[in-house]
Amino acid sequence: MSNSPSDILFSKSNLFGIIFDEFRSLIFLFIIALIILGLISLDTGFSGVILFCLGALLGGVFLYFQYGFASGWRNFLVHGHTMQLSSHFCLAAICAFIFIPAELWGIDASGSVAPVSISLFIGAFLFGIGMQLANGCGSGVLFSFGASSGRMIIALPFFIAGSVIGSIILPPVLLWGSLGNIVIGGGVSTELRTIINILLLSSVSIGFYLLGYSRDQKLPPHLIFGTLIIALLCCAVFILSGHPWGVTFGFTLWGAKALQALGLTMTDFTFWTWPGPKRALELSVLSNISSLMDIGMIIGAGITAAVAGKLKNNEWPGNKQLLAAAIGGLAMGIGARLSFGCNIGAFLAGTASGSLHGWIWFGMALAGSWIGIKLRPFFGFKINS
Repeated sequence: MSNSPSDILFSKSNLFGIIFDEFRSLIFLFIIALIILGLISLDTGFSGVILFCLGALLGGVFLYFQYGFASGWRNFLVHGHTMQLSSHFCLAAICAFIFIPAELWGIDASGSVAPVSISLFIGAFLFGIGMQLANGCGSGVLFSFGASSGRMIIALPFFIAGSVIGSIILPPVLLWGSLGNIVIGGGVSTELRTIINILLLSSVSIGFYLLGYSRDQKLPPHLIFGTLIIALLCCAVFILSGHPWGVTFGFTLWGAKALQALGLTMTDFTFWTWPGPKRALELSVLSNISSLMDIGMIIGAGITAAVAGKLKNNEWPGNKQLLAAAIGGLAMGIGARLSFGCNIGAFLAGTASGSLHGWIWFGMALAGSWIGIKLRPFFGFKINS
């Protein structure tokens, strides 16, 4: 049976469900989206509305093309499939063409650069373990949650909890040692730095492609289209917001807001006294770009799943897999804060900005994924899945 996006969305077996079974869910989601859009227009204005819509488009595109990082890395480590990894580095190379020379394009925006620190190594490794146990990364948890995945309904709140824990322990862990921000090609002109980073990313992408090709693997057309569309959307977010798209800070903010509502003073913790987090805590969740787009991604994925007739087709996982989702979510939350983001905010945004931390994040998260894969059978997953 084919699992291509067109088969999922337009198969005759789904047609009846599209018209009837999912109709009420679709209307409900549209009403929720309109309410949120109204609140956003009052809070952050037109730019916030556009960013919410971009988040919704990203949620729909990720779900439609099944553009996963956790599954792609697992396929590489377990089966030696490289095409998804090739597409991920191709995505970063396209974004780098806009992110690094932003000033040359007349764009008032800057890339994502973070320090090479002990916390980066620990956090990325922990995140890699978590995303294989939860069966999704930062973006994967969002779009799968929007599509009513039972596993992600458990993983997301634990991801949020882990993010808050990570925010509390990040400042002392940063004291363990750091080399500071390291930009690849930082001592040369912007033009040359752009060329160096694009060549580096493209070479890795081509290398993974050629490795897969030598093993008779093919690059699916939907993976190509998905990469191009996501790249365009990421560049649009960069231009409009002034920085690359990030996912996990929104989770951290949701958790902190919830604890603050319960009476806990979050500014007692160092992370929440830093200018960015402190300002986000003072404003509404619709004022923070990461939070705003996360909500949009959930809604966009939900609408896409409803149109596809897939909201009611998800089986509830067994208890062991739900436990794995909880542990994985917690590990990803802590790991994301310690390593300055997830597959999107650290790996994609980092490498596309020419920051060394993005490459280290990839290596450590891939190593953590290998450990996570080895742990999966203990939670009821098939060994080769």
